[in-house]
Amino acid sequence: MKKEILVAVDGSVYSNQALSYLSTLFKDQADIYFHLCTMITGGASVMTSVADPKNSLIPSSSTQNRKNISANRYLHKAIEKLNRSGIDSERIKTSVHVSGYNIARTIQQTATKELVDSILVGRQGLNAISEMLMGSVSATLFQKCRNTPLWIIDGEVESNDFMVPVNGSPNSLMAVDHLCHILEKRDDIQIFLFHCSSLFSKKPQYNIELFHNKWDKEWCDKYLSGDASLFNGPRQLLLEAGIPTSQIHILPKVSHLEEARGIIREAKKQKCGTIVMGRRAAGMAKGLFGGVSDRTIKRVQDMALWIVG
Repeated sequence: MKKEILVAVDGSVYSNQALSYLSTLFKDQADIYFHLCTMITGGASVMTSVADPKNSLIPSSSTQNRKNISANRYLHKAIEKLNRSGIDSERIKTSVHVSGYNIARTIQQTATKELVDSILVGRQGLNAISEMLMGSVSATLFQKCRNTPLWIIDGEVESNDFMVPVNGSPNSLMAVDHLCHILEKRDDIQIFLFHCSSLFSKKPQYNIELFHNKWDKEWCDKYLSGDASLFNGPRQLLLEAGIPTSQIHILPKVSHLEEARGIIREAKKQKCGTIVMGRRAAGMAKGLFGGVSDRTIKRVQDMALWIVG
């Protein structure tokens, strides 16, 4: 089955790191396609023209042309980079979009229109204060994009192995389901299933009927019931996706003062390059310090983080 990833390209080192991540993970996967897109700011103005164009705040046509040239240059270099890694041009398409200053919204709208399987962006290594003051495309996408899985690449990712935190919730199982869709029949990667609870958190209680919209009752009764259901459901999804048993590892449960730190620590211990997480639906209550995915994205470095809504 063909899968398409929307890749935001801007010619930066962070964009190149994201392309390197794709090349390493998917260069030999003929069913993975890439839609490279770049955004340029612009748009018609409602301001009246002025006598002296030098005093005008309206972008000139020559300015817009320069932006178009730069955008196409970024895309051309991105295609060359993927080609050099062994990805054929037939698996790549490109587009340039004229956006306002809300680039994240344009990326999100493009993803919805094109029905892509995920959005990938490279992230500049900003701390939380910098992102609050300066804004960030990846941060805005994280807050607003919930219908399309979001992949955020921070730094240089050196490992192809995956860490999947599970907690027995429908959101957690949806994250595993997305991973199965992207990695079906892969026998060259390792997947680690892991549960980390907070020292102060209560054991979550979920109604099994919440899973019936996605998985039928017979499957849920078999794999999501009983004490072992925390790992049984995710493991079964991976097996049904053609992931060999030898590639699936169930790690011991642990407790940590703060779940996000525990997840990142274990991912580094197992030398994983990607963390795959589910997230709460918009409006659902979070803990005192925010959601686990919120805290993880602020702390992860030199890793990829897949967030599935």
